[in-house]
Amino acid sequence: MSDTGQDEGDSPFQSRADGQLHFEPGTARNTFPVAAPVDPTPLSEDEPEGTVPASPLWAMKERAHGGIHIFGHPARIRAHAGEDSGRVYAIDDGPHHCMIGRPVGQSGDGGCIYSLIARVDLPTWQSCASGAIDGRQLFLASHEAGLSGTVDTNGVSNIMDIDWYESPEEIPAEYLPPAPFIEFPQDLPTADR
Repeated sequence: MSDTGQDEGDSPFQSRADGQLHFEPGTARNTFPVAAPVDPTPLSEDEPEGTVPASPLWAMKERAHGGIHIFGHPARIRAHAGEDSGRVYAIDDGPHHCMIGRPVGQSGDGGCIYSLIARVDLPTWQSCASGAIDGRQLFLASHEAGLSGTVDTNGVSNIMDIDWYESPEEIPAEYLPPAPFIEFPQDLPTADR
């Protein structure tokens, strides 16, 4: 019996404390090695700018349409517009759209940060970036809006859908800029799909 509670005959693998697999003693030469990833959080890779905080960045990446770019990646966008509680972040989502987001609040224990995420066309984001419209107007011109939760503890990250909004008018006013950051007394329930 291994230290994972499995009989050594059942499986050549056992889990480590960090969630990776390693071999039961005596089986390594008969099996292909499994190595722990160097960067266990792929959503955080390739972000040298540090412009967008992890939440909403990871939720925006997870919700982005992205796609394959035959002629290279469109102009990379990692930007923000507005100040303090009115600040909105943006990342590119293909050549004609951006994902936008803003932190809305966190659970009482600080384990989960909630961010409002949506998609806008590139000219709409450019209007916000230039100051022609503010963050509230930006979200009210968006589509595919939703509230996402991001948890990042001890190297384990998770993104979950909390709520979806059929139209921007359904977004609660307390989630729109420049509403202040909310301290939720407990974790919010996840969205039903």
